[in-house]
Amino acid sequence: MGRIPAARRWFAEHPRVADVMLAAALTTEVLLVRVSVGIPDDPGRTAVVGALLLAQAVPLLWRRSRAWLVMAVVSVAYMAFEMADPMIGFRDGLSVGFAVYAVARYTSPPASLAAVGAGVVVVLAPDVVLRPLAGMPLPPDLRPGFVEGLLVIGLLWGVWLLGSSQRHIRADAATLLELTARLRAEQEVSAARAVTAERSRIARDLHDLVAHHVSAIAMQARVTAEVLTDDPELAGRGMAGIGTTADTALLEMRRMLKLLADDEAGAAGPLSPEPSLRHLHRLASAARAAGGEVEVSVEIGPDGEGGVPPAVQVSACRVVQEALTNVLKHAGPTSARVEVRQVGEELVVMVANAPGPPGHVPMTGSGLGLIGMRERVALFGGTLSAGPLPDGGWQILATFRWEGAG
Repeated sequence: MGRIPAARRWFAEHPRVADVMLAAALTTEVLLVRVSVGIPDDPGRTAVVGALLLAQAVPLLWRRSRAWLVMAVVSVAYMAFEMADPMIGFRDGLSVGFAVYAVARYTSPPASLAAVGAGVVVVLAPDVVLRPLAGMPLPPDLRPGFVEGLLVIGLLWGVWLLGSSQRHIRADAATLLELTARLRAEQEVSAARAVTAERSRIARDLHDLVAHHVSAIAMQARVTAEVLTDDPELAGRGMAGIGTTADTALLEMRRMLKLLADDEAGAAGPLSPEPSLRHLHRLASAARAAGGEVEVSVEIGPDGEGGVPPAVQVSACRVVQEALTNVLKHAGPTSARVEVRQVGEELVVMVANAPGPPGHVPMTGSGLGLIGMRERVALFGGTLSAGPLPDGGWQILATFRWEGAG
């Protein structure tokens, strides 16, 4: 079964080959019918019959681009063939049938409906009208009757319906392909905009961090200057603190410069307050206020931060915030669990939720939230995975790394 669609695709990609094969098949079929009733003794008549056979088949090579012209040529050749060779009679009208199909397939109704009437006249006129007028009546067994006439009408009408339906199917398919391509382009544009917007947001967060560290440096420098003479030891610790803070500020600044591809990223909006892991309870409270049940587990240093760089804390909080937002959007008021644990110089963040309550209709998602989370995790060389759980829930697992970052 798999070979049939492949063959159809190949012929669709090579229409000229299909047309040549059709013309050859029609010519062969009529020749076989003619041979079955005997070959004319007159060489001249045989040549005329052969030429008229080719005149019916060869024009079908242009049926896709010149359907009406092909219909006219095939019709004239068929009637001339029927007048020149009465041994076959109206029983072989395949070429006319294919011409009617071509008109229905490659031209628009209602004009293409005229091909049905024209085909009926072309098939029946030689034996019903032209031969009697020319004094060449057919034998009774070859003469078409009322039933045969109805059969010709029914067959040509069915051929027209088939061609017209194929035309509509191909037109609908072309429209769907165009819409799909347009949708794919819009999705790519939306994804690019989401990446740009998220990077702008990250840059604003990093800007807050750098400003915070520079302010800390300035304050430490003033204090150190005041105690430099009276307490050299305290001043030394202050200088060491200034150095550590400056190093951290430079690290965050380098990250920010990587994100700022143009001036718009730094001016995309107002600066936001600096979140940290100590603010996770606020995110959980917001989710609980919306009807959810959120448990938070944090396993890091005793100060609640464990030496995790502030930039990592900001991105981790944003990931938790986006994950809880997705829980409310897609699962509704259900239970969720947030786990944050530090493993050396890695921070692992997991947000998992139970299935939504019965009857809950999830909101349609755009996928942009996941794009933003991946951007934040990738900034620190980490990984992010998202997927369903066996019980029907959902889980987000992010790993941040900061060793040697920058």
